[in-house]
Amino acid sequence: MSLEPAIEMLKRHELFSGLDPVRLEVVAFTCERREYTPGATLFEAGDEADCAYLILDGEAAMLARDESGAAQALRLDRGDLIGETALFEPRQRLTTVRAVSSLHTLRIGRDMFQRLIGEFPEMAGAVASRLAGRLSALGEELSALGDRLDANTSKMKKRQGCG
Repeated sequence: MSLEPAIEMLKRHELFSGLDPVRLEVVAFTCERREYTPGATLFEAGDEADCAYLILDGEAAMLARDESGAAQALRLDRGDLIGETALFEPRQRLTTVRAVSSLHTLRIGRDMFQRLIGEFPEMAGAVASRLAGRLSALGEELSALGDRLDANTSKMKKRQGCG
């Protein structure tokens, strides 16, 4: 497989959007290509997370359990970046990902990613911007959740004759 499809997909992700085409080519060339047969496991919940995967071709399923223990599945396909938080810090995987079809991926290792951030300041800026955006969105979600919780608490107090 040529580098062009990987470069085009990397370019679409905010983590890599700050890189010029030559540096994107270096990323695509440096990352390991991996292929999986249908049913093969990319990683299991509890495994050490030391990389992310960019799906170049094919389909996968992310499997997890919700708070009640019920199984949940999310379809992943071409262009999806899986496990990107592993690029920033050591942690354990929270989900299991399996190939649904023949799957071609680009494995982006944390060590290589961290080295790129150190070497290319524009990439570090793009990463910082993305993380700031995520934190802002999380703050808004938490604020909205707090507002809903306050409203529900007020309703419960009125029903109980406390308010």
